[in-house]
This record gives sequence, structure tokens and C-alpha cells, in this order.
Amino acid sequence: MMVKKLITPIAFALLACGVWACGGSNSNNAQNTDSSSTEAVTENLKKILNEVPKPTEIPYLLEATGADFNAKIPNKAENVDKYKTTNTIAALNLGIYAADIGYVSVYEKVQDALDYMNAVKTLSDKLGLSNVFEASTIERFKQNLDNKDSLATIIDESIKSADEYLKDNERNNISSYIFAGSFIEGLYIATALVDNYPKDILPADVRDQILIPIVRLIIKQDEPLANLIDVLESLGEQDATVQKLLADLKELKESYAKLDIEERIKNNEGDLVINDETIKQITAKVKQIRSGLVG
Repeated sequence: MMVKKLITPIAFALLACGVWACGGSNSNNAQNTDSSSTEAVTENLKKILNEVPKPTEIPYLLEATGADFNAKIPNKAENVDKYKTTNTIAALNLGIYAADIGYVSVYEKVQDALDYMNAVKTLSDKLGLSNVFEASTIERFKQNLDNKDSLATIIDESIKSADEYLKDNERNNISSYIFAGSFIEGLYIATALVDNYPKDILPADVRDQILIPIVRLIIKQDEPLANLIDVLESLGEQDATVQKLLADLKELKESYAKLDIEERIKNNEGDLVINDETIKQITAKVKQIRSGLVG
């Protein structure tokens, strides 16, 4: 199926953050969770905003691969009630669902997208964000699923709102966990697409050349990953969920440090790129981290 939408997993996470940035929280519990605001956190979140893929990047790469929608990739919306145990888990999985909305929207899975929107709304309520998750934004989303230009406008507006929210520097913990969830899910989607791309529909060399742009995208997440680690470390004392996530992200960063395949890409050694052992390690580690978050 060819892609006709202009929205990405990570860009939609920014859209979601932009929605939440419209106002404050009505939950004392959520406010208490975010007591450790720091300039370092804000600066690193801004870096992540600047370094995530452009809104047009992932959909056009998906379109170029011609890969069919894989229903096994996104986390099921029906799992949402499992993530209401703590604010940390709710925020991480809210970010994951936000990324999943981007993936299903790319493939015109309208009902799935709406199901994920409802899941996001459920978790936003848990986090005390119900007063800022405006019905008008959900309605705009519904009305523009088939209008890529309007979706792009919504994304641009939301990124701007997210930036304004970061300058506010009021809810850095929850914001950081949402970004962590969306980052991991976006990376999981990209690595899963490469790992599960059919091996029998195209000659191997053609398949490899098609997937190289997505591999490049995976490689480029090294710097945002480093910034995300800095963000989480800047938050101070964390619960066991974040401590485990931080340790896993550092292990993932170690795998990234081993990457040395740019020369292979330049030399058109596509088979070596796609089958690079470090890429496989990154894929496996991302899958493990994501599995720990979704349960």
C-alpha cells in the first residue's frame, strides 16, 4: 500500500505534546510528580525537538519501500487500562500510543487511529491533562485524516505549542517520559520495518537499497538518544521504571557507539548494511526495551 498521509510517529507525539501544552494540569498528583524541573532538562528536550525526523521524512520512506501495513507492530489500544497504575507508566505509554497513531495514520487505518486517540485521551486523563486535551483538536484530527496539508498545519502548530510549553518549564518529568515513550516506539517501528520487510518480493540488492534510507534514519537517532539520556539523568531521583529504562537506554547507546557503516553505504554495500550485526543488536535491544514498557 502506498502512503498518502503526511504524519510520522515522532511528529504525532509532538502533536500530542502540543495539545497538552495548551494549559496546566488539574491534578495535584501529576504536579507533585514534576517537582524536579531544571534548565538542563528543558534544554535537552529542546534539542530532541530539533533533532527528530522532519514530519515528511518517515512517510516518504515508507512509501518508497512499498511495505504493507503490519498490524503486529503497534501496541494494541485495548491494553490502555494496564498503564494507569502510575503517572510514569501512563506517560511512557501515552508517548508510545502517540507514535502508534502516526504509524496507523500513514496506512489510512482510520478506525485504528481513532482507537489510539481514545487510548491517548484515557492516559491524559490519568495524568490530569483532561482539561487541555481539547475535543476540538480531536475533531480536527478526525476531519483531516485524508488531507495531508491540513495535517501538516496541525503538526506545525503543535510543535510550536510544544516549544512554548518547554519554555514554561513546569512539567518536565511527565514531558520527558512522554518523549521517551514516543522515541522508543518510533525507533521500534523503524527497526521492525527493516527486520520484517519481506525477503521474497524483490531481488536482494533492490531490497537492500530500498531499506538503506530507513537504516540511515535509525542511525541518525544516536544524538537524540544521547539527549534523552541526559534528560532522564537531569530529573534527579527516579522510580524503578525509569531507572531500568535509563540503564537500558545506556546499553542501547553503547550499541550505537559500535556503528561504523557509513562507508559501506557510500560503497553501495547494501547487503552488509542491512545485515550489519550492530544494527541487529540495536533492533533486538529496542524490541526488549519496548516490550518492557508495554508489558
